[in-house]
Amino acid sequence: MTDATEGSAAPSRATDVDETARALGARIRALRQRRGMTLTQAAAEAELSHSFLSQVERGLERLSMASLFRIARALGTTQQDLLTEDPPDRPEGAFHVYRRESGSPVDAGTGPVAVLAQHRARFLPMVFSGSFEDGAWWQHDEEEFLYVLEGQVIVSLGDTEVLLEAGDATYYESSIRHRWRTPEGVSCRVLVVKEQQHSR
Repeated sequence: MTDATEGSAAPSRATDVDETARALGARIRALRQRRGMTLTQAAAEAELSHSFLSQVERGLERLSMASLFRIARALGTTQQDLLTEDPPDRPEGAFHVYRRESGSPVDAGTGPVAVLAQHRARFLPMVFSGSFEDGAWWQHDEEEFLYVLEGQVIVSLGDTEVLLEAGDATYYESSIRHRWRTPEGVSCRVLVVKEQQHSR
């Protein structure tokens, strides 16, 4: 998983605003305002520029997962909470259908991350595609499951490294430091399912 910084993902043009990016920006802005933080304060806490966060809140920039993590931490929430909407009052047995052409408000550094859930539920499934280099170590409160759809990925779990190929999977608890990369010259598609722990 790449630890991309602001601006590493391809920016959206103002004439081609992605509805999902606009919705994510609106959720970030609403939570920031509920927290009583100015745009400048939130940007400083997230170690991002004021102008970049402003563009994000207006849906004009696609975030990297690392930048989304920093914003979530600054606002006292999680990536999952920001990526998924507050569910409307829904009857028992409600469901959501993801369509292949759905837009993505976040980027893995090599392309959009497909967020397969719309409303908050007990878990958040996402598909990452591309080639990845070692980035920062991740450690969070949510447990995580990774399944390789195509290609190969090397998962580092604490002091252990495991090579996974198509059809392989791993599940790790929140206390384990982890990161993953692809072998040189190899690309992959992986399904990552994160546990949801809503903070709002």
